[in-house]
Amino acid sequence: MALSAFTTVTSIRLAMLISYLEMSVSSPALYPAPPATDNESDGMLWKTTQTEPYDVTMFAVEVTGQISGGDFGSRDRWTTPHEVKPLPSRAVCWDAVAPFNDGNGSDITPSAQTSPGWSWQATVWSWRSILQMFTAMLGIVGNSLVIIVLFTRRELSRSTDTLIGALAAADLLASVFMIPLPMPLTVPSSVLGQVYCKVIYTSMFLWVSFNASIFTLTAIAVERYIAVAYPFQFKHLVTRKRVIVVIVANWIFGFMVTSFDFKITKFNNSTNHCVTVFPSTEVQMLIGTTLFLMLFVIPTLLSLTMQALTARALYRQSLVFRNESSQEGLSNPSARHLAARKRVLQMLFIVVIIFIVCWAPSQCFYFVYNIGLLPDSYLYSPLNSALVVLSFGNSCANPIIYTVRYPDFRAAIGELFSSKKGKASAPLFSERTDGKSLKSLESVDV
Repeated sequence: MALSAFTTVTSIRLAMLISYLEMSVSSPALYPAPPATDNESDGMLWKTTQTEPYDVTMFAVEVTGQISGGDFGSRDRWTTPHEVKPLPSRAVCWDAVAPFNDGNGSDITPSAQTSPGWSWQATVWSWRSILQMFTAMLGIVGNSLVIIVLFTRRELSRSTDTLIGALAAADLLASVFMIPLPMPLTVPSSVLGQVYCKVIYTSMFLWVSFNASIFTLTAIAVERYIAVAYPFQFKHLVTRKRVIVVIVANWIFGFMVTSFDFKITKFNNSTNHCVTVFPSTEVQMLIGTTLFLMLFVIPTLLSLTMQALTARALYRQSLVFRNESSQEGLSNPSARHLAARKRVLQMLFIVVIIFIVCWAPSQCFYFVYNIGLLPDSYLYSPLNSALVVLSFGNSCANPIIYTVRYPDFRAAIGELFSSKKGKASAPLFSERTDGKSLKSLESVDV
């Protein structure tokens, strides 16, 4: 399913890029400005006004007018005020763009009426775009290494390895989908234009990947608790088939959470723009609150609770084996078993903390915006851009944590690039448990 989604979005992106390149080599005067006249049609006033050459400052003024619900007709664009809405606040924050120019200072930005096809903005590579691209590349490389290492040990993998592999796959797809693309000024009224508004404009697959990553991280915390608190029942409760079902369910649920974008995002035939229209302020507040609870509050509380219960279970088990461990050291199977679980627990706790650090600011500000406590201009502010880039950083953070905090992962990475490759004898993130340690752990009341 994830591969099919990746192929679909990649095809759309390639089509957009080809169209952009064709426009770039064509004549700069393809789109003449419409005459400065006022015409009344079907009871709606359409207005165009000739102005001085367009620059980035005027673009900011125009965006402010759009946000405030004013007339977005200060340029040679035709639109109706009631149809213009802010961009999706969950969408990727792309940079401002440079205007079309004929080389003599005359602005020739295409209007919706004279350019029903694709017309493109010139991308400005500011600090946001550079950081976003760097984060995407780092996430692609790091998560690919995690997947490759786990794939080489697939015959030895346990549930934890499978879930961490699924987490890396979700972060890998998110890293791919966050790569900046050229953005269109106008979209054609065709099937491709409709797909663009519903899929690319809303960054749907990017957010589905993020959602799947969040839900998978929560599933790992629950799986670790069951493994530590109920070691003898673990093999019967957490089977490979159930783990796969959970992974697929995470993706389906992640899509369902984001599916509201299909309803509120529309193609405006009058202006050839994608617009976001909430039915009412109450609906926007409901959607914002639901997203905040399902994508941050509940996963965070559940993960932290499972981590705390797991640590408590490990502590009680360590008290039982303290005397035995002090006498036999790491030669004792139960002591080695507890030490391995403690290392994995500490590493996963850091993963959860980094997730909170990366996502808490943007999620909280977005929630406050949706309930009406922040103005619409927040969506276009440098603060929102910085918080979005910070949240994207979570996609490349996990491989770094594995490398720094988990020696076995560093050794596995070294084996990939070593000429002398030995055969792995144990899972990477899971521990093998023999009969003696299981019986000992079973006697502990947690």
